[in-house]
Amino acid sequence: MGEIKVAKRCIIWGNGQTYEKYINQIHFEESKANIEVVAIICRAEDCYCDTRDGYSVICKEELKTIQFDYIIIASESYYNEIYQTAIQLGIEKEKIINGKVFTLPLFDFKRYINLVENPVTILSDDCWGGYVYHRLSLPFSSPLINIFWEKEEFAKFMQDPIFYLDSELTMVRESNLRAGIPPLGQLGREDKTVQLILNHNINFAEAKEQWDRRKKRININNLFIKFSFESSDEQREKYLKAFENIPYNKVLFYNGDTTIKQVMNTERYIWRNKVTNRVNYYSYANFMRTSYFWEMDTLKLLNGERDYSREGYKI
Repeated sequence: MGEIKVAKRCIIWGNGQTYEKYINQIHFEESKANIEVVAIICRAEDCYCDTRDGYSVICKEELKTIQFDYIIIASESYYNEIYQTAIQLGIEKEKIINGKVFTLPLFDFKRYINLVENPVTILSDDCWGGYVYHRLSLPFSSPLINIFWEKEEFAKFMQDPIFYLDSELTMVRESNLRAGIPPLGQLGREDKTVQLILNHNINFAEAKEQWDRRKKRININNLFIKFSFESSDEQREKYLKAFENIPYNKVLFYNGDTTIKQVMNTERYIWRNKVTNRVNYYSYANFMRTSYFWEMDTLKLLNGERDYSREGYKI
């Protein structure tokens, strides 16, 4: 028997220009049986009709009379105001969706909601994880945000992340702002430790406060590892072997040849370097960090699907 789809009942909050921008994609998600729009909320002074595009038009005061799973905010200018109003009305923040995600390339509501209902903890060796959370309008369900890792240190961390995440973040070195030196932290115990550079924090106390707060959101049951390094790295074989043995959903951004699966390569990078005739014009790791939605279907990637490449590269 095929999978039985149950559409999520959604209320769209907003009916202005932003609504017009999102409506075609919302219709598409309805056609896939991913969502069922049960009403549109507008301001009382704008409720000049009972229905629009076949949906019931209501005011926020009528919200308590309707059963729904999620609210989709369809307003860019008034997003924060609507969000706060929804919270004041008792709506759980996990039930509020920023409608801008509907404009993402290859967006699929079902895959997106999988990440809302089963948050993914992205463990990344650079800012990639933070970029993805921000672009997807998802909470930072990981303490590894705005942290820089030496490749050697992250290679050790990713082989036993649960052990390291279970330990306390301790200070190795305090920052020196005048000298441009960020604080240095350490995870682990006894002779099994890794160090991480807290390069976006002005001091260790700030870094630890952020780490401890975000650590509470870790979902051990849905870890995702992202690693990257250049093929010119002398430790590449060691890193490739370490990555291959990771038992979690993962991706490696690597511009060399390998038979290991879940390694992302991209024709766009190869083409760009051929055109410029400067192989080192732009590092592969930086290229992938800043083009995470151009080359791949990120929702497929984070949901553990293998056909996430948009350029036909065989994963």
